[in-house]
Formats: sequence, structure tokens, C-alpha cells
Amino acid sequence: MEHVAITGRGVISSIGLDLQTFNANLLAGKVAAGPARGASDHDNIWMSLIDDFDAQVWMEGRVVRNSARFAHYAIAAAAQAVAEAGIDNFDPLRTAVVVGSALGGVDWDGENQALLDSAGPDAVSSKFMANCLLNMPAAHIALRFGLHGPQLSIATACASSHDAMGIAAKMIEAGEIDVAIAGGTDCPISPLVFFGARNNKMFTPQPDPYKTCRPFNKERFGVMLGEGAGMFVLERVERARKRGAVIHGRLRGYATLADGYHPSSPEPEGRWEQKVMEMAVENASLPGGMDDVDAVVAHGTGTPVGDIAELAALNRIYGNRAEPLRVMSPKGNFGHPHGPAGALGLLAGMLGMQEGALLPTAGTHDKRELMDEVGRLHAVINEPAPGKIDVLQVNAFGFGGQNSSLVVTRE
Repeated sequence: MEHVAITGRGVISSIGLDLQTFNANLLAGKVAAGPARGASDHDNIWMSLIDDFDAQVWMEGRVVRNSARFAHYAIAAAAQAVAEAGIDNFDPLRTAVVVGSALGGVDWDGENQALLDSAGPDAVSSKFMANCLLNMPAAHIALRFGLHGPQLSIATACASSHDAMGIAAKMIEAGEIDVAIAGGTDCPISPLVFFGARNNKMFTPQPDPYKTCRPFNKERFGVMLGEGAGMFVLERVERARKRGAVIHGRLRGYATLADGYHPSSPEPEGRWEQKVMEMAVENASLPGGMDDVDAVVAHGTGTPVGDIAELAALNRIYGNRAEPLRVMSPKGNFGHPHGPAGALGLLAGMLGMQEGALLPTAGTHDKRELMDEVGRLHAVINEPAPGKIDVLQVNAFGFGGQNSSLVVTRE
């Protein structure tokens, strides 16, 4: 892809409700971990929660009342992205909204189920169905900006935001649209989610919350669930240059495919993760191919099998370099937010491009045994790994064998 610029970015996360704060806390190595709502102290279940978000700062009260929290996050992040892009007027038919979400309004589901159980059918909100629908974040963004172009909602588990951005980029590249507001959002704070995740052994409860998620660590116990949204304005390069916009990067490559292996576990050797990374780089048409990639933001959830599969795939692609390829995962900072995981990973990687160093993986302290198993990569821990990043690859893999990868370059 040659024609897709990133001109706007927005974020709602447990480590920052705007890009400046998010970046500052990434640089400071902040880890946001606290008790899961609805879990007792003895459950030892920790999440990376957003505690200080006020939806009414970002939208009218009627929108707050008539939408679920995952939509609030997307609207707020989209508003930030549009503001950074500096777009005052959209061409309504030439602008798309593409939003990914893995779980939708699951928090709203839980609240209304509780009302049904305690007070009966008449207590269930008349807005229940509309608020839970996966397409409502995209719908509210389109309503906010008066847009009439493609309005799409993508549900590919934890690859949802990557696929949303990739589909939006393809529409720009094909000349179907000029601008897209794209990214992902989720608010999986329901006890149904985190007890289900525990019972599925996605994580092992720990007395110490800071041991919950440690990607690439020798001793790792699984995911720390998170929440939030990451949204971008994607724009045809020629249009962005004509209006004098700041181009923060270019989306050059995208690929998505299926493991076809298991509903919740990756293929152990990471063969299809390898294939999707290779396809994304091929789609980017880099002069030097794989040799041009300077760093990777891994999906890196901290699960015992997931990290092994991804790092094995990375090693087969990049393990023979004279200087080991730098790899990190930001999930040690803000947990695993499901649908927006890829978008927030891209934001972390773009900060590394800006700083000239790949940021360290928070919470990870001992990678030796794991790295010995999978080969010669530089999993960045403890401190940033300096070096210019002109080409960045970002991975997002999800339940159902959803594998997606993006390649982003500087302008």
C-alpha cells in the first residue's frame, strides 16, 4: 500500500485518557493493575481498569444515557483522533467509519441481567438491544460527524482493530474513500468475562497483581484483562499533503488469515502467525523485504503457549540477523483490552518510532529460558532499546485463530 497516511490518533486506556498521558506513562513504565470489579479480595483476580473516565466530557448526556461504555470509549478516542488530524469538514460520502470490537456491550449485558434477576423483566432497559450491538460505536461516530460513507463493524476477537484499520486502508488504497476513522474498542469488565477467563485458564490468579501479565517472562501466568479504545484517522496521502496535515506515519502493509487450528489456542509452532507477518511485509512492498523491518510490537499476552508460538514464528523470520531484532509487548502496561489490542500496540510502537528506541516490556524481568527456547531475538525489557525505527511491524492474534499484522513506516 502506498497511499495511506495516519494523520490522527486517539486513545482511552488505563494508563492515559489522551495520547500525551498515554505516551508519558509508557515512557515511565507504568503498570496499571487493580482488583477486578465484582471479584472479592481472595479471588486474586486483577484487571487493568479505567477509573477516571467521564463520558460527559466527550459527548452529550443523551449519548451517554443511550449507549454502552465500549461506545463511549470509541467516541472519545475518535474525537481525539479527528482533533489531532485537524479535519473540520468531512466529505460525508467519502469518509468511512470502521470499528473493531471483540465483546461489544458485555458490561451492559451484565448490568441488565442483574436487573432482570433482582427486579424482573420490566427493569430491563428499553435500550438494551441497541446498546449492546457491535455496530453502535461506529454508528455513534458517524452520527457525531455527519458521515454517510461505509460504516463497518469488525469482530475478529483480539485482531479486531487491526482488521478494522486494514479494511479501511484497503478502501483508501482502492480509491473508494478518502478518509477513514478506524480502530477498536472494548469494555470487558463483566464478572462473566473475567471468571470465564479464569476458568478457561487464560490466567492464574496471583496474590501480586504485578505478576499477572509478564510477556516473554520465564515465569508467566497469562493475561491481565484490560479495556479501552484506540482510534486513528487514516487519509489518502495526497489529500493530507494538500491540506498541510502532519503525517505521523504511513500504513504500508496489512494481512489477515486464519489458524484453522483451535478455538482458543494458537497452532503450537506459530506457522500461520509467521505466514501473516510475511504477507503483511509483502503487502508493504518494502525494497529490502523482511530485512527492512526495524522492530516488532508483538501480540505478547504473557500466556505460556501464546508467547512461545509467536516468538517461534518471529525467530523463523528474523532470527538470523547479525543484530537481534527488537521485540516488545505493551500488555504489561495496560493489560489485554481484547478488540483494541492491536490499535494500542500500534500507538506504543509509534511512540518508539518518535523516541528512536523500542520501549521495554513492562513487568518482565527474566526472559532467559524463554528466549533460549525460541532463538535469537532481542525481547526488550528493563530499559528502552535505542535505534532508529523506520519500519515497524505490529501483530494482533485472537481467539478463533484470527491472525492479523500491520506494517507502518515513517512519512
